Amino acid sequence: AADTRNTLEIVLKSGQKLQFAHTATVALQRPNKLRAERTGDLVQQVFHYDGKSLTLSNPGERVFATVAAPGTVEEMLEFARTSLDIVAPAGDLLARNAFDILMTDVTSGFVVGKGVVEGVRCDHLAFRAPHVDWQIWIQEGKEPLPRKLVITTRDVVNAPQFAVVVTRWDLKPAYDEKTFTFVPAPGARRIDFLPLGKTARR
Repeated sequence: AADTRNTLEIVLKSGQKLQFAHTATVALQRPNKLRAERTGDLVQQVFHYDGKSLTLSNPGERVFATVAAPGTVEEMLEFARTSLDIVAPAGDLLARNAFDILMTDVTSGFVVGKGVVEGVRCDHLAFRAPHVDWQIWIQEGKEPLPRKLVITTRDVVNAPQFAVVVTRWDLKPAYDEKTFTFVPAPGARRIDFLPLGKTARR
């Protein structure tokens, strides 16, 4: 389980940057259970994955969409990203193959030094890939947990950044089936996921 604090920069056509924030709470039970709730300036969403289906709900608008999903967390995260254009909160950090995902196409990297994130002393590393720069802060000691990730998109004007700070890790959480089972709220309406590349009509 993990709690995160996230910031996202948006670049306007004028070149001016705007920053938006959200928090996320993630519950993970391998090999095939995930619940993530994201709340903030632009979004209020809850992900439920029970090993068979993925449901994305928006409690504020009382709508939800459900789709059949592959049988492991890693397969579901890849399916959501490539087929639905949905990235689960802290998805890259939660995958078993997080190192391989983050290091894809990396051309260089170096140790920046030491840093402190949420009161925890960390090793600060920086990497470069063809289209992005990214930094990661890894907790010192016997449990080298990621504590912060910053991604800078260089191929977008003014290089907007996305940052995630892990404010809490719980490596021995207790869950039951209800944690990962989606139950629609009274009056909630089922809708369909948009086909990849389509935008919603307003």
